[in-house]
Amino acid sequence: MARRSLLTRLALSLAAAAFAVFGALGVAPAHAQLYDLARESDPDAKMYLEADTLTYETRTDRVTASGNVFVAYRGYQVFADTITYDQRAKVLTANGGVRVEEPGGNIVMAARLRLADDLAVGFAEGIRADTIFRTRLAANRAERQNDVTVFEDAAYTACYTCRNRPNKAPTWVIKSRTITYDESARTLRFERPQFDLFGNTVAVLPSFSIPDPTLRRKSGLLMPTAVYSNLLGFGVRVPYFQTLGPSRDLTVGVTPLTRQGVLGDATYRQRLANGAFEIRAAGINQLDPNAFAPGSGDRDFRGAISSAGEFYINPRWRYGWDALASTDRRFLSNYQQPGSDDLTAPSTLYLTGLGERNFFDARLWAFRVLQDDYVSGNVLSAGAPFSRVGTRLQGKQAYVHPVIDYEGVYDGAVLGGEFSYALNTTWLSRGETDAFGALRNGIVTPRFRGVEGTFGRVSADVAWRRRIMAPLGQVLTPFAGFQGDVFSIDNRDPNVTVLTDEDFFARAIPRAGLTYRWPWLISADWGTQVFEPIGEIIFATDEQGIGVLPNEDAQSVVFDDTNLFGPTKFSGYDRSAGGVRANVGLRYTAQTYSGGFLSATFGQSYHLAGRNSYRDPDILDSTSLSGLDTDRSDLVGGLYFDTNGGLAVTAKARFDDKDFRIRRTEIGATARTGPLSSQLTYAFVGQNPELGIIDSSEEVYGSASLRLLDNVRLFGNLRYDISDSEVIRDGVGIAYDDDALSLSLAFSEDRGGAPTDPVDRTVFFRIGLRTIGDGAVSTGLDD
Repeated sequence: MARRSLLTRLALSLAAAAFAVFGALGVAPAHAQLYDLARESDPDAKMYLEADTLTYETRTDRVTASGNVFVAYRGYQVFADTITYDQRAKVLTANGGVRVEEPGGNIVMAARLRLADDLAVGFAEGIRADTIFRTRLAANRAERQNDVTVFEDAAYTACYTCRNRPNKAPTWVIKSRTITYDESARTLRFERPQFDLFGNTVAVLPSFSIPDPTLRRKSGLLMPTAVYSNLLGFGVRVPYFQTLGPSRDLTVGVTPLTRQGVLGDATYRQRLANGAFEIRAAGINQLDPNAFAPGSGDRDFRGAISSAGEFYINPRWRYGWDALASTDRRFLSNYQQPGSDDLTAPSTLYLTGLGERNFFDARLWAFRVLQDDYVSGNVLSAGAPFSRVGTRLQGKQAYVHPVIDYEGVYDGAVLGGEFSYALNTTWLSRGETDAFGALRNGIVTPRFRGVEGTFGRVSADVAWRRRIMAPLGQVLTPFAGFQGDVFSIDNRDPNVTVLTDEDFFARAIPRAGLTYRWPWLISADWGTQVFEPIGEIIFATDEQGIGVLPNEDAQSVVFDDTNLFGPTKFSGYDRSAGGVRANVGLRYTAQTYSGGFLSATFGQSYHLAGRNSYRDPDILDSTSLSGLDTDRSDLVGGLYFDTNGGLAVTAKARFDDKDFRIRRTEIGATARTGPLSSQLTYAFVGQNPELGIIDSSEEVYGSASLRLLDNVRLFGNLRYDISDSEVIRDGVGIAYDDDALSLSLAFSEDRGGAPTDPVDRTVFFRIGLRTIGDGAVSTGLDD
């Protein structure tokens, strides 16, 4: 059955309740049509009527229920002073505090209601409707003709909490001489409207239409968005939404810009039985391309096209894609287009399967660089014949074709323990060697993030472990594993001589070890404490091929409390730790009965025998920053604290083994106290000439939000480079939020991106009216 308007449902509920009673009393059958309509969906429905008086006037053929009338029927509840049915005129009238509560939650009230029994004609006075969509429509008078209802001297708002404060003006309201509801078109049209904010008229608007709030998709104009930038000029984006059926739609936007011309964009979306996809395109023929000189945006036509989709083969398997192509690197950021993080735009095609105990993922990757080339002064360049750091960025990005992962856990015990397996193959090509300079003994040596050519690897890793409970609560976990790799190497850069000349290189690293834990539990009136000393020893053969094999997926070696224990600290398969190593540490946990929590871990790793994989440099030499390159590693610690009352702190640090000097640290805290919410993060990374990093890095980031009133908050953020005494990013703003309205005004500065990029200063204003739409003004103030 099609949805009916509020007035139609009001008529049905009144008619169903009243006519059911009158029919039971043997009144003439003039009401049979409505009675049958009310019964058609539930012929066995029960009806309850309560009134002080029920009369039937034989002379006028009128039936009247009067005095505290209450009707309950099919989930509807109707209240009124009187309900009268005129059989001769075939008109139903309800008077005095008419209130209808529908089973879905809508509430309709009226001072007087008059309806013909075919529901084609109706009239109401003093009507108000509060819907489950948290909207309110009120009018002095409403008249219905067939499928069109006209509300006179009407007002519309989405202020849901207004029902709890009837004497206070809504946050916003659109008052209109008439509001016309077309049931067949499912639209609300406002004639001669005005916009009131906090009880005051702030704008007189032209006539416009919006979809019925019950309608999720409707063709028509969307909320315009204003933009301004000294590079673009002033413009207003006017979007139009067109439905193309129940599962397809198209959104077209046109943005005339005073300096650059007309920017056009279009987005097509379609949902199919097993998934959905979308295609988006945007472009402009610039009137003043020199505004973007000397960057990549200095060209006539600029644009981008992107697509994303995901489809399910069955409940366990799905595939999809996410792709983007653009004429230049800065189009998306210059024209504030979606689809990037201002540094790269990844494109991928994937197939994923998820089982109860296994997982499969296969992907192709390409990365579009979204920053212009620059020359870095913070990282040493390798010198001729390699390009400088920050130049030829797109050529240094690899194409991955493909990376495939398959992981699982065997369903059943093997030698009383758990058996797991992981398979990975990664193949990639790069068109430009990515080199930088590492300073060793005063000599700049080239190191490589990537090498021109095509490289592939096939890896398999199997692991077994078993947990054994020993006397006095001690926990022993013996484990064993094996990793085997085959590399395919096609080095096309004759200047890179460190890689092996072999086309294929194979290696195998078996391992075995034992983890020992002895937790001690202490119970107190306030909570519990656990002291847990942990020791671990790992035996593995020496890693082969260090320094002569490519390293693509194991470039990050961040040694901290999270990877203190385990067979390897490397992030990928290209590197795997060998030799004999011991890991020791102490873990402390406190839990209060009120919900507070404290956890701390402190420990160290020791190289005991064999070749130290973290000491010998590979082609990148990423391990020189890890603190693992000596027989006794740096000390690492981690602290996690939560009061369950608004304060949470996370701290990680790595300390030099000899003088306890901080080598790396990160501290973060969040706090909520009264109207103030804040966040603070501090990060420090020491200098490492061996990795080309000349200076240490020390930054602090903070943000805060202060609620000034119930719905008003002041917010701000700051990212500060302590090493260079420079503000990287800052912003401040004020916002108002309630259930119907969102307003925010913010100013931000951003000095990130490439060193040659100008400071990005933006003033941003946003207004959101629930059920109407959002509008925004973004003003760029670039240098």
